[in-house]
Amino acid sequence: MRRSFALLVITCCAGAALACNQPIRHYISMGCTPSGQRNAEGCPVSYDCPNVVGRRSDKCYLFGKSYAIGEKVPDDETSPICTALVNCVEDVDKSAKFIYAHVDCAEFFRPWKEGCIRQYAAGRCCSTGEVCDADKDKLTKCSLGGHTYYEGEKMQVPGDPCRSCYCDAGFDEKNLEGSCVEQKCSFEIYAVDKLQAGAAPVYKDGICCPWDWRMPSESAKIVRGSSSGSQGQCKFGDLTLNVGDSLEPLQDPQGTHQCECAIPPLVHCKLV
Repeated sequence: MRRSFALLVITCCAGAALACNQPIRHYISMGCTPSGQRNAEGCPVSYDCPNVVGRRSDKCYLFGKSYAIGEKVPDDETSPICTALVNCVEDVDKSAKFIYAHVDCAEFFRPWKEGCIRQYAAGRCCSTGEVCDADKDKLTKCSLGGHTYYEGEKMQVPGDPCRSCYCDAGFDEKNLEGSCVEQKCSFEIYAVDKLQAGAAPVYKDGICCPWDWRMPSESAKIVRGSSSGSQGQCKFGDLTLNVGDSLEPLQDPQGTHQCECAIPPLVHCKLV
């Protein structure tokens, strides 16, 4: 079965586009820098992630930026991820952590109305309005992936769960840049303890951001591949894996975690 994890399109020197089919949204969300080299799958060979390997205990980190204790993350950074009042504070153990509030939109609490559409805007969590019945016909229509949408509706790009588009008068299915935005993942707010413990992000088919995290454990075992380590290494807790190495699969109620060192410095997993 072909997995639809977020694709990173890379244009190589010959002009051909290669699509990275490995889940790398955790690196992108943390503002890590991709290496200049690409592997056979079109993915960066590795990422430079100073906010991971050099993370300070007296700083909070989000989307490639650091915040001192007492600083607040600007609202425009957190509104798209439905989070508000994100402040860096000192925890009981004297380390920095975020405190935050989830945004509960009004539409979460009222039933869907037949014949209506909800309208959204880029950078906003909640809908900006609702249009029903005959009034919908007065709106601009957009086509994406064989589906028709009305002005203001949120559209998902087929095969790319990390990109959301908004139907407007200037939308062009052949040029998505102007009406589409890349999704950011908020795990640095609520899962920083997992990052600090050296956990591996677990991705689920069709979902942009890490679905879960595989925590290091004494029972975790490495399955060695053919690499010597010259292509790079990944950390998983206290374990060091060479590129091409994997972890013995882990079964949980949701499925099987298949984890590998493919793009250092972190191991990543897929839920299958």
